[in-house]
Amino acid sequence: MHIGGGPNDAPTKEPIHRSVIPHYDEFRRCYALVEDPKKGGTFGIDLLIDKAGGKPKSVTKPRSPMKGHEFSECMVHAFEQIDFQKPKGGNTKVSYSLRFTP
Repeated sequence: MHIGGGPNDAPTKEPIHRSVIPHYDEFRRCYALVEDPKKGGTFGIDLLIDKAGGKPKSVTKPRSPMKGHEFSECMVHAFEQIDFQKPKGGNTKVSYSLRFTP
């Protein structure tokens, strides 16, 4: 995870990471949609989280070497549904990545 324009320390990342963790099962269900789940890989996405928290204001730039349009759509939808805790530094841009292993 990378916080855009802010500190990339553990206290700043903590509320974001804690918000994502409960959604790991949903991400695993999405992973089942990749064309070759035996390979594994990463999925990254950019988020804009409001200073008050809640659902992201924007979810953009999904990226992954893993193939499967349904997988990517599923992952974007999963991130759109997360109610983020209030970030430490106001409106927060985040580049978040997940690694999937078979």
